[in-house]
Amino acid sequence: MNNKQIAREIIRSIFFIILTFSFLSGLLFSQEKKVKVVADKANIYFKPDKRSPVVEIVEKGTVLTLHQTKHVKKIWNYVYFTSKETGVSKSGYILDSKVERLFVKSKAVTLRDRRLESKSHFRQAFWGMSKGQIIRVEGKPSHQERSGGLEIIGYQQKVAGMKCLIEYIFREDRLIRAKYIFLEKRKYKNQYIADYKRVKDFLAEKHEQVALDNINWLNTMYKEDYSKWGIAVSLGHLEYNSLWSTPETEILLKLSGGDNEVSLEVEYTGVRFKDIDKEVKRRPL
Repeated sequence: MNNKQIAREIIRSIFFIILTFSFLSGLLFSQEKKVKVVADKANIYFKPDKRSPVVEIVEKGTVLTLHQTKHVKKIWNYVYFTSKETGVSKSGYILDSKVERLFVKSKAVTLRDRRLESKSHFRQAFWGMSKGQIIRVEGKPSHQERSGGLEIIGYQQKVAGMKCLIEYIFREDRLIRAKYIFLEKRKYKNQYIADYKRVKDFLAEKHEQVALDNINWLNTMYKEDYSKWGIAVSLGHLEYNSLWSTPETEILLKLSGGDNEVSLEVEYTGVRFKDIDKEVKRRPL
């Protein structure tokens, strides 16, 4: 092979490398995944830990780019963005509950996915199970009661690191609803708001993006003083609600109160039993 042929081969190889790089770069950038902030304000942390330094506080509607679609520690997204204040590119971690994805995550259908479709509806239970089946799963209940056509069995355990009453609710020996009722008593009322956020993050680990996230003021007396929002909850002036919805289950997280008491509950309802449940609730006890 003479020098001219060698030169032509080198040029051809360089041209091929450039084309390949251009193709891969275009593919890479076309697959960037974006998320949008849905909370009024959200912290972006240096590490996937709320105790980590805050890199930046972003407002509702801010669009961020994901480093990867897979969650970090189940509830965090690793994102990068351009700071509005400095114009400098930054990266950090934001809670998944604070954002919504601006893309549809594709998923190949495999035998493993069929197993995921049979995932339990509440803890290890499925809607329609009998009381006997639940007892075989959970063990002997700490209490049982009947009320308004319903039968309830309960267990006391820790959930999200807090003392909790777990209730299974049956109609005609079929599981139609279930609850987490948190029993922690706090010295300062604002601690209940922190508990609400803790439970919300706990649920976000297990379920899809929250469908509804609402702060409802029934009386605005303390609205401008955040230090008294917990008191507002205990007086019935303020309620927090978050709702998740799947084809099989509706999950409602609620922080409410009245008469200086605070209630923090999560209610799971079997979608196919909702009409039965509503009919029972309408009946006088």
